[in-house]
Amino acid sequence: MPIIAITTWPTLGDTKSRELIEQVTATVHAVTGAPLDKIVVHITEIARNRWGEAGVLGDDPDFPTKSRRST
Repeated sequence: MPIIAITTWPTLGDTKSRELIEQVTATVHAVTGAPLDKIVVHITEIARNRWGEAGVLGDDPDFPTKSRRST
C-alpha cells in the first residue's frame, strides 16, 4: 500500500488539494499498478511561521531573497 505524504504551506485550498490528491493517486496507480483503494495520499500544511529555509522563517517579508542566499 503506497502512502504518499505531501508537506506544503496552507495555500492550496480545498479544490486544489482535492485535485492534487486525485492526480498523485492516478500517477502512482499508473506507475506502480497499485489498486486505487490501496493508495493513500495525505497533505500536511505547515504555517509559514513554522517553516524555515536557510535559517529564514517563511513569513519573513524578505523570505524569497534571504532564503536563497548562498552563504
